[in-house]
Amino acid sequence: MKRASPLPRRREEDALSKRSPLSPFAGCHHGAGGNVIRLLGDMTFTNSFRLMPVGGITPKTARTMLALAALLLCLSYLTETHVNAQENPPSQVDAREQPLQAWLPVPLISDESGVAFALLQEHTSVFSSNNNIDVEYRIKNVGVTGGIMSSIRSASEVAPGALPDVALIRRRDFTPTQARQYLYSMETLFSSALISDLGIALEFGQIPQDGGMALYGLPYFFEVLHAVSTQPLADAALGVRFDDVLSHGATLLFPAARSTGLNQTFYLQYLAAGGSASRNDVVAIDEGALFAVLEFYEQLVNQELIPVDVLSYQAPADYRPEFLSNSDPAKVAVFASSEYLSMLDQHDIELFPSNIPTANGESLATRDGWLWVIITPDQTRQTLSARFLEWMTEPAFHAEFAKALYQLPTQPAILRESLPENVDHQFFEDLLYKGILPLPESEGGSAPRIMQEALAQVLHGEASAASATRQVMNQFGGR
Repeated sequence: MKRASPLPRRREEDALSKRSPLSPFAGCHHGAGGNVIRLLGDMTFTNSFRLMPVGGITPKTARTMLALAALLLCLSYLTETHVNAQENPPSQVDAREQPLQAWLPVPLISDESGVAFALLQEHTSVFSSNNNIDVEYRIKNVGVTGGIMSSIRSASEVAPGALPDVALIRRRDFTPTQARQYLYSMETLFSSALISDLGIALEFGQIPQDGGMALYGLPYFFEVLHAVSTQPLADAALGVRFDDVLSHGATLLFPAARSTGLNQTFYLQYLAAGGSASRNDVVAIDEGALFAVLEFYEQLVNQELIPVDVLSYQAPADYRPEFLSNSDPAKVAVFASSEYLSMLDQHDIELFPSNIPTANGESLATRDGWLWVIITPDQTRQTLSARFLEWMTEPAFHAEFAKALYQLPTQPAILRESLPENVDHQFFEDLLYKGILPLPESEGGSAPRIMQEALAQVLHGEASAASATRQVMNQFGGR
């Protein structure tokens, strides 16, 4: 009988891949089958894989012996492969070889064409060169499906690999529950020098944890809510009072609308009049403070110093064109600090910043803003991320970057450098010192909603300040 010619290596693998189920190698891994063929290569095969009688052994017996041998060799090969895999696992990709991923918010940087992004790229290139790692930025929306926090929540469950290492988020989205669930502590990641430079601003990025406070966000930019007028209404040192607005016949513009809870302007005026802030997520109602503020709005309505559609104003952008149209008669409007700074830069107009009008002129402001958070669970990349964030707080860059974005930096020592020369930095220092966190729409219990309803009644002329206050106290007292 003529011996069949050996199969070339490529054809040997092709033959095994198309083997018949009756072959003794059926069910054996491709690689194992290849070993079997090589080890039994001196046995006689035809091209059709039919075993021929050899040495007096019947085909049936030979076929059985060969099947057993193949099975033993398969088991031996698979065992060896498993052991080798355990002893020599695949090499891990160095965490530093992957670009650092950072998400930026659209309200700050809408695209890559502006001056601010050019500053950011220039500053980042030095970090990349010093640390031998690229940094990739992605610009995303906020407060909507597909925005930064929305994506963090959804991707954490289904696609953690799509998450960035760090992100710059709004302070109002930084709740203790979300921080613990989706973010990572920064408590031990930063230098003592940076911690010292931030000072009391650190509170902006802390959450309650284990009976104390833990740092989960690096405070980066502040925004304060304050008033801006087209004519000076009072001595800056004394603060603007309700009486100053009324005596100057100034029209008051503010975002009065609120789908849930109480608008921020009324909340600050209520606190300045002696009301209590939210404690344990509940706002108590002080009758005297509520009446004092409602009476001011009743007088504005009676003197036609407030727009009839003020309750439709969702944000300062709704009345900004009206405010800038002319300076006579006098107007006083509520803006965020970034909006005031942008108006100064973009319009040739004299503006006068002040506190939001209150009963006694007390300067209160809500302090909102932006902070960096770490999202990667990898400890090596957390350390690298912290190094990147510390680089982002380099004082000269931080001040220049904040100025380009009309933001207030969280490092007190560089506030002056971040503001235009014609802006009183002491005004913002005082507001930041007295600033409180905004009242979230979902916080405060039923009191904020009831007070907002009372304000609406007064603005619509449906109730006097006195009757609206009585209705609130009766309604609130019955709960």
